[in-house]
Amino acid sequence: MRLTFHGHSCVALSHEGTTLTVDPGTFADTSAALADPGTLLVTHAHPDHLDVAAVGKALDERPDLVMIGPQAAFDLLGEVPDGERYRVVEPGDVLDLGPFAVLVGGGQHAVIHPDIPRVSNVTYLFSAGGASVYHPGDSLVPPLTDRRLDVLLAPVSAPWMKVSEGIDFVRALDPWTVVPIHDAILSSAGLGLVHRLFGVGRTGGTYDYRPLEVGQHLDVTPRSRP
Repeated sequence: MRLTFHGHSCVALSHEGTTLTVDPGTFADTSAALADPGTLLVTHAHPDHLDVAAVGKALDERPDLVMIGPQAAFDLLGEVPDGERYRVVEPGDVLDLGPFAVLVGGGQHAVIHPDIPRVSNVTYLFSAGGASVYHPGDSLVPPLTDRRLDVLLAPVSAPWMKVSEGIDFVRALDPWTVVPIHDAILSSAGLGLVHRLFGVGRTGGTYDYRPLEVGQHLDVTPRSRP
C-alpha cells in the first residue's frame, strides 16, 4: 500500500490500481489530491477536511467519482446520499473498496470548547495487502482493532487538543509507524518543536516517526505482531 501526504489531514492510499483520498480540505493540495482518486472519504464537515468548492468541482467533472462520509458532509455539498455514489457511513460500518477493507469508527469531533457544538466525526481503519493505516479525523479515538497498526496518522496540532494528549494517544497505540497530520496551523518553528516532542526520544515509543512533506510517499508494508 502506498500512502501519499497531500497536506494537513489529507492523504491518498493506493493499492493494486485503486486510490482512496481522505479529507481533501482547504489546507491541502487539493489539485493533486483530487487528480485521480476513485473514492473520496471524509471524516467530518469542517473546511480543513472538506474543500466544498474543490470537491464539488471534482464530483461534477467526474461522474465515476464516489464519495463516502457523514451526512453533514453531503449537506454542505448539497448532494443527496443514494447509497451508491454518495454513501453515508456511521461507526461500525465495514466497506469493501476494491482491494481495501475499511472499518468505520469514531462518532464525534473532539471538544474545541463547550460553547462550540460538536459535529459527527468518523474514523477510518484501512487494510490492504496485509497492512493497516488508521485516520482518526479530528479525534483521539482509538481504532476498532486489537492489532498493532502499521501506520497511525496522528494529529499533532489543533484547537481541540494539547500536545500531551496527542503524545498519550500515540503512546497508548504504539503503532509501528507514526505519520504526523493536522499540522497546517503550525509555523515552521512550531512544526519543528512538535516533531521533537512527538519523536520517540520524548514519548518512549518503539515506533518510527515519519514526517512527510506534501507530495511525499510512504510505502506501507505489513509488520509482524510484536
